Amino acid sequence: MAQLSPRAKKTLIRLGDLMLPENGDFPAFSATGSIAHLDKLTDHAPESDISDLSLLLSILSFMPDFILKWLIHKMETAPQSDGALSTIFRQLDFGIRGLLYSCYYSGRMGENYTGKNPLDVIGYEIKRVE
Repeated sequence: MAQLSPRAKKTLIRLGDLMLPENGDFPAFSATGSIAHLDKLTDHAPESDISDLSLLLSILSFMPDFILKWLIHKMETAPQSDGALSTIFRQLDFGIRGLLYSCYYSGRMGENYTGKNPLDVIGYEIKRVE
C-alpha cells in the first residue's frame, strides 16, 4: 500500500487551503481534517505514482506560498494552452485537485471537526453502500 510521506501530506494541506480556503459557510480544507482519509484514496494507486507525487510535494514543501499560488494558476489555466508544459500542468491539476476535492467532498471529516460539512453547505447527500 502506497502512502504519501508526512511532509507531502503537509504540502497537500497547504495546497488545499489555497485551493479550498474558508469562504462563507465553507470551511478551509485544513479545518475539515478530511486529509485523514487520504490513504484510503491512494491505497490502490501504483506505488511508483504515489512515490513520485510524494517526491514532488516534498520539493514543493520548501516553496513559499506565492510560488504555490503561481503553480495553482498555471494548473488552472493549462487547458487554454498547448505544449509540453501545459500537459504537465493539466496532469498536476487533475491529480492534485482530484485528491483534494475527493477528501473535501467525501463527507468524511476529521474526528475533531465540528463545523459544517461541505456537503451540507451545498445541500448534497451521499448514499454510501458498505
